[in-house]
Amino acid sequence: MFELRVTPDWLLPHFPWEQHFLKVNGQHMAYIDEGDPNARPVLLLHGNPTWGFLYRFFVDPLTNAGYRVIVPDFIGAGYSDHPRIDSRLTLAHHIADLVSLIDQLRLRGFVIVGQDWGGPQGIGAALQRIERLDAIVLMNTWLYTTFNDKPLTPPWWWMTPQLPLAGSYFMIRNKWWSHGGVSRISKRGMTDTEARGYDHVFDETNSEQAVLCWPHTVPKRENDRGWGDFRNIEERLHELSAIPALLLWAPEDGNFSIQFAHRLKELLPHAEGPLTFDRAAHFLQDDRGPDLADAIVEFLDRKAGASL
Repeated sequence: MFELRVTPDWLLPHFPWEQHFLKVNGQHMAYIDEGDPNARPVLLLHGNPTWGFLYRFFVDPLTNAGYRVIVPDFIGAGYSDHPRIDSRLTLAHHIADLVSLIDQLRLRGFVIVGQDWGGPQGIGAALQRIERLDAIVLMNTWLYTTFNDKPLTPPWWWMTPQLPLAGSYFMIRNKWWSHGGVSRISKRGMTDTEARGYDHVFDETNSEQAVLCWPHTVPKRENDRGWGDFRNIEERLHELSAIPALLLWAPEDGNFSIQFAHRLKELLPHAEGPLTFDRAAHFLQDDRGPDLADAIVEFLDRKAGASL
């Protein structure tokens, strides 16, 4: 019988919320669900190599403002199942898993908040349930295959898992991304307990399969894995023109510079922002969490409201 992983006692002061789970497409997805169950649901979606812990500074501000907060761990991350099969962890699978969560929880009037892979995965799912989508917030992410009229060229370190020797040595044996991948680039600095909070979910041998698989899904040319999924998202973004949208950005991010935000603005011209936040890198939710949460509450109060 499946036994849900629970937050260890040493982490509860930082992440005190109850873990729930659903079975999505044959795997167990962990999530927290806080606030009024009849209020507007806000889905907070993480990327790589993180899990729901990344949004710990968002839960109380949003629930105190009257919203329902749902923070899932994508399959392969956090307290969700960690399949060792690479083919189970593609962008299409992550989108389908999130659609299953939305359907099983019967969410309506929901809000997508996505950063890093939480952007394309969240928008990919929202486009499949667009009649139930009421607002979007995007942070340091992308939804397209081309940048400056050329195929997206990721930073070299994104491709490290694909290198035959370096990928195996640094990413698997030494867990270079899964352990220390967040704390290593923190702008504010974090305690040892906080850093351990990010890392411990990948302690098991080979449990970081998703951490390695996500970079493989960055399409660099047509017919790469992920290219068709990203193209489908990009070509349908016009369908979001009536959905309130907000862009929040950390320009100091070494992965997603402010030019990425400008590209999103071209594709979503009705979006507010980008509102920029200094003293923040790629994991801006950790560096400037309370400030970002306040900006989201202000936006949602104006454009959607907590009541359904």
